[in-house]
Amino acid sequence: MKKTILLIVLSMLLLCAMAVPALAQYDWDVGIAVGDWFLYEGTLLFYDSATVPFPPPYLEYLQVYAESDWMNYTVIDITPGDGGDNVTFSVLTHWSNGTETTSELVDNMTSSMTLMVIGANLADYTEIRPEYDILGWPMPARYLNESFMLDTDNGTRETNVLDHDSDIFTNIYHYIYYWDKETGIQVYFENYATDVVTEEGQPYSYKCKLDLVNSSSGVIVPDLTGPVMLSAFIAITVPIVLYKRKKLLI
Repeated sequence: MKKTILLIVLSMLLLCAMAVPALAQYDWDVGIAVGDWFLYEGTLLFYDSATVPFPPPYLEYLQVYAESDWMNYTVIDITPGDGGDNVTFSVLTHWSNGTETTSELVDNMTSSMTLMVIGANLADYTEIRPEYDILGWPMPARYLNESFMLDTDNGTRETNVLDHDSDIFTNIYHYIYYWDKETGIQVYFENYATDVVTEEGQPYSYKCKLDLVNSSSGVIVPDLTGPVMLSAFIAITVPIVLYKRKKLLI
């Protein structure tokens, strides 16, 4: 029973805007405004399993990445919340079959697990999430890595980085986040895992990414050729891909 509950919580950790149990209190500036929009493209780079159907349990967002062409996040509200500001996005998803759906995402800058937006102009090694535990399972605090300069369509931008592993019930999930430092908006996300197991002990592996491809400001469209190639070099090696497909840019 405990393992079942923990795996359900894992699903929320991997995707949902779940509040961290011990809410952090950070005095951060909001670098984006109501009306700003950000266009992303999600890509499923591979999925591999002989026994686990796609998508694996609690990782439905992999299917969203595989079956959509783009997602437009528009800021519709910014309000004070527990520990930090709540940024509400209206999310328009354009699916590969030509249909579109709209949903809302409320992202708390200091506690949500989606991490779509963090504080503007944060210094290197800033704590962005405190340590906590889930049913006694420890989750360490997360700190920004050293920032780097990222080439964009309109010049070079300083970029905050978080590169870390999450150990959930001995399953290891790797995450990479890039945020435009000036605005705090996410410009790149990468997640992968090798031979993690379902509740029944069946293994699967996957890798996905989310790229910012356009924005209302026009200044935070990253050229990730260098960083992504480096990430691919150090990442897991898995047999060629199931569900790999060419995606459209707009």
